[in-house]
Amino acid sequence: MTKVISIMTQKGGVGKSTLTNAIILDWCFKDLLRTKQMPKILLVDADGQASISKLRLRDIDICKMNMESKEFAGLNETVQGAIKEIKAQFAALYSQLNWRLYNILSVRPDDNGESRRRAIQLIEDGGYDYVFIDMPGSLYQESTAELFACINFLFIPVCTGNYDIQSSLDFCKIIKNLQANTAIAEIRWVFNKYEVLKEARFNEIERELHASTGTPFMKTRVKLSSFFSSRQYNSVVPATYRMNLNTLEVVSTLRTTNVGELTDEIKKLIN
Repeated sequence: MTKVISIMTQKGGVGKSTLTNAIILDWCFKDLLRTKQMPKILLVDADGQASISKLRLRDIDICKMNMESKEFAGLNETVQGAIKEIKAQFAALYSQLNWRLYNILSVRPDDNGESRRRAIQLIEDGGYDYVFIDMPGSLYQESTAELFACINFLFIPVCTGNYDIQSSLDFCKIIKNLQANTAIAEIRWVFNKYEVLKEARFNEIERELHASTGTPFMKTRVKLSSFFSSRQYNSVVPATYRMNLNTLEVVSTLRTTNVGELTDEIKKLIN
């Protein structure tokens, strides 16, 4: 049976789309390295900005780029360095996959609901083990309700700003009121952009939100990383893995981000 997951909030800027993509990439890579087979994962990009879809198409084109071409020469030096590293480590693997670790379906607002119906049909058909839905920031956007009703596991990202907290709290209360009429089995808070030096503040927020809503937090707090906002970030390659150039073994790394720990916790929760 397909399990439907969403990292959702109505507050912009908390990194829900970036976090969604990073978790899926880590998930796919873990399964690929362990079983030598790709997991059956679909991302339904229902966000009106289509940020994951657009970024991913751009990054696939960049990864395929000939490093001797004029187009590559015109890239920022930081981007060039990142792509050279990616190609050195993962080109052989990704060339077999056409630089795509998972499938993606963009829900378009201008197709009379055709892409939305297609997404729901794919969920109902059960051909995918997991479907992630990158929802829009508002529950009131057209076509949102039908996709929202499909979600089984909902994770609400929260940061430390006062407006972030209040917005997240309001959103969680709305979801709680709707839960009885949906397929949602679990709702969890998850800290994104966690800063160790502000641990006391994060602990205070966790106590406050849990007391107000009864909703538990994920144990993993995704650490703040400049990597995802830098030009080195590539949405096609997991930030959680690197190749050991001495042994040519692909290994997990916490150097860049601890998203992999959150992936493991989510997998344990829903399976």
